Amino acid sequence: MVSQAVQQLFIKAYTIIKLNLLFWALSFAGGLVLGIGPSLMVVNELFFDNGYDYGQMTWKKAWKLFKQNFSIGNRLFYSFFAVAFILSYSLFLSVQVPGLLFIVIDFIIAIVLLAIICIYAYTLNIKAGFDINVINSFKLACAHYFFNFFDNLKQLLGLIVILGITYKFLGLILFATVSLIVIYTQFVGQNWIKHVDELN
Repeated sequence: MVSQAVQQLFIKAYTIIKLNLLFWALSFAGGLVLGIGPSLMVVNELFFDNGYDYGQMTWKKAWKLFKQNFSIGNRLFYSFFAVAFILSYSLFLSVQVPGLLFIVIDFIIAIVLLAIICIYAYTLNIKAGFDINVINSFKLACAHYFFNFFDNLKQLLGLIVILGITYKFLGLILFATVSLIVIYTQFVGQNWIKHVDELN
């Protein structure tokens, strides 16, 4: 019983490391600038399709998915990145201005910024789970965001914890951080995926 539990632990740890290394390999294959977006889509899809069956997560399959998702992955990533950058810069400027009005504005910008982060993660998850286009994935991600407040809270708290641990152990950036975020997001969104699947 103990040996089986240890074996499962090693399988999960190896899957997390393998997914993360695939993410970075694909990201560098795209020169980072054009590699991160499609690599995030690939990692999401690989884990959604295979779970912890690391044997199915081959470089050949990952590279094929990378090429398929190259264009749409970059458009999606940089669309969200542009909005998040504008909001972050607006928040940076706003917090420097005193006054009650600007405190309210700070709060609103922060809420919208957090919403953008959640919706992007949900979009990738839904796109991995269903054979639909990005626009419909985005619509379902928005619906998920407004449908379940506790999922958003869990998503943000999980993200904070993962990034906090990564801050303490920087080596996780290479070996675990991205794959942990992907796996955790799919865990948070599994009930929504089932709900949407039942509607079809």
